[in-house]
Amino acid sequence: MAEKQAAAWDVATEALAEAARCGVAPSLERIGRLGQLGSLAALVEALPDEEALAGAAIVHARERESLGVAPGEIVGELLALGRVLERRGLRVEREAVDWCLLLVFERVTAELGERARRDPLTGVLNHRAFHALVAAEVARARRYRGRLALILFDLDRFKQTNDEEGHAEGDRILRAVASALLDSVRENDAVGRLGGDEFGVLLLQARAPAVAAYLERARSRFPADVSASAGAAFVAEVTGPVEELFALADRRLYDDKIARAA
Repeated sequence: MAEKQAAAWDVATEALAEAARCGVAPSLERIGRLGQLGSLAALVEALPDEEALAGAAIVHARERESLGVAPGEIVGELLALGRVLERRGLRVEREAVDWCLLLVFERVTAELGERARRDPLTGVLNHRAFHALVAAEVARARRYRGRLALILFDLDRFKQTNDEEGHAEGDRILRAVASALLDSVRENDAVGRLGGDEFGVLLLQARAPAVAAYLERARSRFPADVSASAGAAFVAEVTGPVEELFALADRRLYDDKIARAA
């Protein structure tokens, strides 16, 4: 076991030297020697073991990311490792590196795809992703006679807060409201930011009492100085395109805003 670990350490050290020589992972140069090695030796040691390799590859990628190493640099480091293994005639280990590269690529592309669906400030679904999800779930509900509720929220006096206290305070409020909405939904429900201070919540298999309970639960989690008008619409109330569902919820939101201002 000790001999195997020592051999893995030697390969990892040579791979780092190869990466430095080729300049494929410049971020590693600002990290100390132990930081550079990190979990690379453990990854090398796991290469012949298919069961252990996937976990070791993900651990290594996450460790590198936490140190500020870019995905392209992680790929460059693995390519350098592959060249070292090839020079040493370690064919099985060399082929295993290709699988590691595939895992890293899949991880990066999946994360990029998910980021493209998220509002960068609040982390909830963005306008486009939320609308697409609602359209898909409306079609599913109509096909299988399911229930679905759409709730739209609009923060009260948000523009005034933004103008008087600045955008940093406005951003704080938006993040807090998004967090409250997320904390109040079930696993299969969804929250989206539709723009500005407007949010949408999609509740699956929800009747009117469930919507009322959700509104009470979510509002109780808002910051003490924040309130929001809301309007809900059910898929059974509209027969046309999904835009009708949004329009109905929006009309009820407007009615709620007028009533709250009275």
